[in-house]
Amino acid sequence: MRQRFIPFVILGLFLILLAEWNVSTRKLAPLNQLSDLWLEFCIGNAGDKLTDPAVTVVRINDSYEPLTLGEDNPSAADGKLSRLDYATILGFIGKLNPKSVAFLPTPDFDESLVLNQTDIVPLKDAAMQLPRITVAANVSNDGEQAKDAKPIKYPAIAVEGDASDLLSFTRTVRRPDPQILANADPAFKSIESARDLITDDTIRVPLVARYKDRIVPSVILRSVAHHAGVSLDEVILDLSGRPVIRLGDKREIPILKDGTFVFPAHAGVRRGMKSLRRNEAGEMEEVHHFTSLTVEELAYTGGQDDEVAKRILASFQEKFRSVSENLVVVGFDRTADRRIETATGESISETLLLSRIMAVIQSGRFIEQWPAWVRWLSILVIAGIAAVLFKLPRRKFLPLWGLSTLLFFGACVVAFHSTLSWTPPFYAFALFGLMLLIGLLVPLAKKKETV
Repeated sequence: MRQRFIPFVILGLFLILLAEWNVSTRKLAPLNQLSDLWLEFCIGNAGDKLTDPAVTVVRINDSYEPLTLGEDNPSAADGKLSRLDYATILGFIGKLNPKSVAFLPTPDFDESLVLNQTDIVPLKDAAMQLPRITVAANVSNDGEQAKDAKPIKYPAIAVEGDASDLLSFTRTVRRPDPQILANADPAFKSIESARDLITDDTIRVPLVARYKDRIVPSVILRSVAHHAGVSLDEVILDLSGRPVIRLGDKREIPILKDGTFVFPAHAGVRRGMKSLRRNEAGEMEEVHHFTSLTVEELAYTGGQDDEVAKRILASFQEKFRSVSENLVVVGFDRTADRRIETATGESISETLLLSRIMAVIQSGRFIEQWPAWVRWLSILVIAGIAAVLFKLPRRKFLPLWGLSTLLFFGACVVAFHSTLSWTPPFYAFALFGLMLLIGLLVPLAKKKETV
């Protein structure tokens, strides 16, 4: 047994260190692909606990150039967008008859510029063509004496239990433009005075906060509820036990006592999530569950004047259809905006972070990775299995190895179904593979004959 177990321990330790290094760095693409496949397998066996998200992000990226009226009459300084820019973007979206829209930018406009002057109302006109919009505001809690010169009426939700630990704010620092508020419901996007919500280990985002004598929802919570057809009267913050937010009878969202939601970086929500379905005509079509379009791509909705434009338009039809079916999130995703580092090593913008959280809530993917101690405990379990099996001859080793492997990974799937927690599988696959290789190639030592 020793001549089998010692090589297993030495080589296995190298494989474990490789797996742990890749968990923290995600440098090895094949191992990342294996992790993604395993996660999707676990999700596929989770039953009705998980559903598909429905989010389409309209990204204002580096390639978007603000509209101008000529060199002498720029519409915006320093690359800032004008009211006409935002009106144009909402106009593109309006052509596709969206079900719900969340507008994340909180711009301030230079009223001296022609396209921002209030004697024309392009942003209001564009907003009125859409269903009721959820629009973001930035808020702050600068102390008890802070005054809000122009208070915004944020709607409240019902609360059960003690809400004294919730984050709070006293005033709106960056408010939605009055033109878009003509057809929009405001909700806070971030609490600028809140500290330490983003650390090296976790990213927390407030879903609810205390404002004056009421508890109000964030733009994330309000947008998801609106898209699901859940009125705010049906949204309940329950702090009487394990803190959760109930979206009617559709979803329970786990939160912390301060009202923040921990972003699950390993939940497998990523742009490009799609599946196939059969439409009413019996034809197969793509369904985009979490996708994005740049403003330039969205502009193809009006580009049908020549054959090239028609082919380009056809290639985007499935994504355009998602605008009509999904929650549409409008926001900035320029290179300079991607300042948030996730646990998977990605650099993402606030727009993509909030959009992912919306998709996580919609799908119920409150998925976490096993803590390190559980992962190391499972490694000890595999080592124990190896110690037992290495005592057996090959004819008994092989079937029991197969049964042990099946039971181990079956237990992982059952654990995921119960707790929505998982771990990258490379170390387990590698250790069981190494166990098989050594068990087949290295014979048992013969017992010494006694005289």
